[in-house]
Amino acid sequence: MTRSSLVFALVALLAPASALAQRAPRAACVPGNPLYDRGDYRCFGERPVPSRARAAVSARVEAARFLSGGALTAHLRDELEDHFDGLSSALAEELPSLTDDDGDLHTPDVRLAVVLLPSGSVGRVRVLSHHGDALDRRIAQSLAAGVSSSDGVSIEGSEVEVIVRLRPRLRYTRWLAPRHVRCCVEPSYDE
Repeated sequence: MTRSSLVFALVALLAPASALAQRAPRAACVPGNPLYDRGDYRCFGERPVPSRARAAVSARVEAARFLSGGALTAHLRDELEDHFDGLSSALAEELPSLTDDDGDLHTPDVRLAVVLLPSGSVGRVRVLSHHGDALDRRIAQSLAAGVSSSDGVSIEGSEVEVIVRLRPRLRYTRWLAPRHVRCCVEPSYDE
């Protein structure tokens, strides 16, 4: 094998990896980066300071069953998932502040058991997760109250129990300008 063919083979092998490496940081640069809470600050020279954020709630149905016995079909389960996803924005608007007096962010996992009645209304809502912090408990109670006051969904005229996991978080929508300029370009003065 000649030297030029070996170099060509190495370039061909490394080209997809370098393209992937170039794409990954751009996705993390988007304001509202979900990895920010876990310390992923790619594309920022230092820890970015969000200047504007709004609450958001993600919902996931963990289990669902008819109270009379029996499991739901995949189609009905998807319908429940869509229903709770549709409640997310209304639940986020009613949340208390997710930051405490010390500025710490609270995003507890809140598991709820929700009974949906044949009439299409919500029968009973119980908080299944235990939270030791007072703010976490207030957030969980706010989510439970929001679900219980919402419209339900009627599934085949039968009572259904749903275990749903709700996760509040902050979605950052704007960032402060960096305090230090990392690279400088001399301005050109055209006459």
